Amino acid sequence: MLSVDAATIGTATPAATTAAAGTTAAASEARRVAVVGAGITGLATAYLLSRERPAWQVAVLESGEHVGGKARTTVRGGYTVDWGPNGFLTSAPETLELARALGLEDELQPAADAARHRFLYRDGGLRPLPASPQAFLTSEVVPFPGRARAALEPWLGSRGAGEESVHAFLARHFGRGFADALADAFVSGITAGDPRELSLDALFPRMRAMERAHGSLVRALVAQQRAARRRRREAGAGPRPPAPGRLTSFREGGMQRLLDALADALPRPVRLGAAVTALERAPDGPAYRLRLAGGEPEAFDAVVVTAPAPSAAGLLRPLAPSAADALAAIPYAGVRVFGLGFDRIDVPRVLDGFGFLVPRGQGVRSLGVLWTSTLYPGRAPAGKVLLRVLAGGRLDPAMLELSDDDALAAVRRDLRISMGVVAEPEFVETVRWPRAIPQYTLGHGARLSALEAGLAGLPGLQLAGNAYRGVGVNDCVREARRVVQALTGR
Repeated sequence: MLSVDAATIGTATPAATTAAAGTTAAASEARRVAVVGAGITGLATAYLLSRERPAWQVAVLESGEHVGGKARTTVRGGYTVDWGPNGFLTSAPETLELARALGLEDELQPAADAARHRFLYRDGGLRPLPASPQAFLTSEVVPFPGRARAALEPWLGSRGAGEESVHAFLARHFGRGFADALADAFVSGITAGDPRELSLDALFPRMRAMERAHGSLVRALVAQQRAARRRRREAGAGPRPPAPGRLTSFREGGMQRLLDALADALPRPVRLGAAVTALERAPDGPAYRLRLAGGEPEAFDAVVVTAPAPSAAGLLRPLAPSAADALAAIPYAGVRVFGLGFDRIDVPRVLDGFGFLVPRGQGVRSLGVLWTSTLYPGRAPAGKVLLRVLAGGRLDPAMLELSDDDALAAVRRDLRISMGVVAEPEFVETVRWPRAIPQYTLGHGARLSALEAGLAGLPGLQLAGNAYRGVGVNDCVREARRVVQALTGR
């Protein structure tokens, strides 16, 4: 939620799938489809499915009063605050192509060049994060013994024998000192999780592939650099290959703009306040019946459940208990997000970057601070700055139990320690997400396999969302495309 850079290192789960079983022929017979949930995945699924099959009736059922799920944006007093994802990476095509299809290309706002500078709060100060593997050798973010051990990675690196946590993987390649210094920050901006719980294989499968191919991650990165130089030489005087993907949002309305455009483009309005209380097999006619709170049962040929895993587990339990058990075993991290606006003169530090992350044990409780008004100019009024603070997560669940006043006091203390900000913010808004980000803990791939097996007898039923194959925006849109292909056979 603080950063979506996971996409650059391959945020996705292994090859195991969570699509319900059923042949393409059976799926292609569907004519009335329910999409449960109007978050990014649900809206993208409905939009793409309606384009692919204009004659089909696609109903989007949302229990809340807003579309977008956690991808929500507040615009007030000249401040624009994203409460969920703060953008998408253009290194993958999914969301960019979707924005173009919606006619939003002229509204895209790439992150400012300054956002390439990232920081880590460590040992009482903000330390620049190295921009290359070689730069780590002189960086302050890792103590000298850890840097010395990390320098030996090309010779000491090895291929793992089985699933590992993110922390264990980094420790095996670069040493425990390196992992202790950086593993927390490596995952906190992506999942707000515990690197000792999270599965490297599920969260960063590209890193595992690099290890399998080269043994050493450093050798893999060097090989990638050489391949890039070779491609540039072969291209000669022709056009250069595209630059690495940049974090991108929308000038007006933040990420909410994408969600609103998707909802507006649907042939039928999203049905807000439509809480699905039960999912049943129909005794005759269409395959499924959905019971809605305060309404009559409705029949559908196919159902796509994009609700969070715990809610999906409740719907599936009568039909597929083993699948429901697998869903219920996917944990979530809760977070609090603060949007804080200040006079520029009241923020003593130069905001010359993306922001900073905080490893545990540094005396700062927040997970990280995003310098939003630097990242996306125009998100704060002239002469003001906007900071977005992420707090809580798997390692600090007590943050979610605090009152808003107490949580704000804790965050302001963090800003005083880390950035020297003592002034009271002129703009304060906060959102508390008890189930913010799914956690791909050890065994995630096995859970997905169990889920697939549990759904084997339910053709036309699909599960999709960020609980399965990746937590980023591109991952959610990719999920939507997968579902549409499964339902249409194309």
